[in-house]
Amino acid sequence: MSNKEILREAIEKKQAISFQLHGEPEIGSPHALGVGDGVERLLIYRGEDSHEKRVPPTGKWTCVRLTDIGNIQILPDEPFHTGHPGDHVGKCLHDIEIGVS
Repeated sequence: MSNKEILREAIEKKQAISFQLHGEPEIGSPHALGVGDGVERLLIYRGEDSHEKRVPPTGKWTCVRLTDIGNIQILPDEPFHTGHPGDHVGKCLHDIEIGVS
């Protein structure tokens, strides 16, 4: 299965993933795949979200190039961040192929 296929499945099933970004280990909740500035990109909430009241999330929204990530694995037991990105991050994708509904 290709990286893109794994990401599509994670987005469709609202499942967190582990991955490497520039060779560094990360976890996150992928929310959309698409194109921004002519490059395939992923809108993802990077970091953990405990989903506990009064415990703020420890991650951040980012938009990364698909070519910068690898070693992607779905983490079915990890909580999926259900928040919404800020306007400036959400606009990083000009053409959305698939997104969390």
